[in-house]
Amino acid sequence: MSTFSNTSASNSTPAGNWQGDLLVKLLVRDRREKAFTDFVESYNSLVQKLGKFVERNAELELSEKAATEKHSNLSREVEILREQGSPSNQKKTAELEQQIQTLKEERAELYKTQGQNAQRLLNLNDVLRGHEDTAKRNQEEIQRLTELNQNLTAKVDLQTQVIREKDVTIQLLQDEHATLQLEIGKIDERMKDLERENGQLLQRWLKKMNEEAEKMNEANQFYESALEVHAKALEFQSGVVIVDKEFTPMNNVPKSVSFPEAGTGTIRTRGKDFGPVIIPTAMIKKITPHDGEIHAIASSYDGNMFATGSADKTIKIFDSTTGQVKQTLSGSIQSIMHVSFNNTNEMVAGASNDNAARLWHLKTGRIRLTLTGHVGKVYSARFNGDSTKVITGSHDRTIKVWDLQKGYCIRTIFSFSSCNDVVPLDEEGTTLVSGHLDNNLRFWDVRSGKDIKELTGIHLGQITSVSVSPDGAKVLTNSRDNMLKIVDLRTYEVEQTLHADGYKTGANWARACFSPDGRYVAAGSLDGTIFYWNIQKSKLEKMTKEHIAPICGVAWSPRGGQLFSADKDRTVCMWTGGLR
Repeated sequence: MSTFSNTSASNSTPAGNWQGDLLVKLLVRDRREKAFTDFVESYNSLVQKLGKFVERNAELELSEKAATEKHSNLSREVEILREQGSPSNQKKTAELEQQIQTLKEERAELYKTQGQNAQRLLNLNDVLRGHEDTAKRNQEEIQRLTELNQNLTAKVDLQTQVIREKDVTIQLLQDEHATLQLEIGKIDERMKDLERENGQLLQRWLKKMNEEAEKMNEANQFYESALEVHAKALEFQSGVVIVDKEFTPMNNVPKSVSFPEAGTGTIRTRGKDFGPVIIPTAMIKKITPHDGEIHAIASSYDGNMFATGSADKTIKIFDSTTGQVKQTLSGSIQSIMHVSFNNTNEMVAGASNDNAARLWHLKTGRIRLTLTGHVGKVYSARFNGDSTKVITGSHDRTIKVWDLQKGYCIRTIFSFSSCNDVVPLDEEGTTLVSGHLDNNLRFWDVRSGKDIKELTGIHLGQITSVSVSPDGAKVLTNSRDNMLKIVDLRTYEVEQTLHADGYKTGANWARACFSPDGRYVAAGSLDGTIFYWNIQKSKLEKMTKEHIAPICGVAWSPRGGQLFSADKDRTVCMWTGGLR
């Protein structure tokens, strides 16, 4: 190795055995990696050059001394020859003077060379001092790195110990995992046995229910036959037919219930006409019935009632004429996000944030069924046309169809995105339309569980509500992009886009609705204003404002002359108006 390396070794050896070992490792590394080879070679080359310059300077000094002595001798000879004065001496004197002049020039050249060498020597000394400073800094860096290496070695040892402990822990966890897998296998086998037993029990229960239904049907038929015999006997005796108007056999509920479910979009035809539809612009009553935010509002099929769902976990039923609370339905564990009536106005469905939907019977005010199976918040719950099924949409990205006679889910549809609203398109509920968090509108076939059509790009924000027109030909969507779209169900094309200055959707579950005759659309805004659009003229018709908080929903009464609205500040407004 170089002189520098040897010097470093001599300086480091007295420090201790570990320093000596470290120095040996550094020397081995230097031989392997040649970390300071260029620096040492340059340093040695400068030292050699400096030695040569010193030797050359000494030679020049000797030459100068010899030339000075020779010059002195020649000067003495010249003086002697001048004193002698002979021609030959004069000639010799001239030659000697010429030699003296030559020697003077050589001496001057030597002085010049000596000065240059002295300057080079100074430069080399500066370079040498620079290299010595660099060597000193490198020595200090080596010392610092040595200490750092010691610290890192201690940390490595500590981490090695930790890794050993982790390895032991991992082995324990692997053993526990293997044990748990064995237990899971046993639990799976037990679960399969329970599922098999449950299937058997379910089949027995269904068989029993069918037997009871058959017995009830036989009883109804017997009762009807007895009534007919009794009526014929009376007719025969008095010539007048007497009919019991209050008797309605079970399983014989009239199917032509006459009103569309305003604000919910379920397809119905109006069997009874209450008169022309008007735009309700006059507020007749303002009430604050709940203790928490109101999330949903809906009108009954006959227009005699409307319902609200709230964050206080209750549903309240109101008289649509007086605005008085008729019933308070409780039993939900979390906020109610959506409410709807069935076609006979005997039951109310409520979707809740506790991942369930519930059905309340209005005569008893009690829960008839609790529909559990979702793993996310349920944002929509609606009856199909004949009230034999309920369709729910959830933020767990599924839509479920529930058979109310069987009491359990008969179809689960994976909707690819969180569902904010879902509506049946026909009486049986075999086709559905749903609005989603990913801004898309989807149509579904319940029988196959597959999508019929997916409309993408119709909105730039999530769809908050879906409604079907009373004639079943159009779908209304409301969105967080502050626009409403009307889609033609025959072509799946956007027929109209409704928007207005100042209209902003106030919530992710804000619901708009058609008027009962399908000529108008109503929607509530973020600032508490209700907007009415005439879809026949494709223009904004009117605006009314009584709310001061974002409106979460509006429901147009099937009677045509009333509208109910609710906001986040727990306020419900009842509206009416005159003929247009």
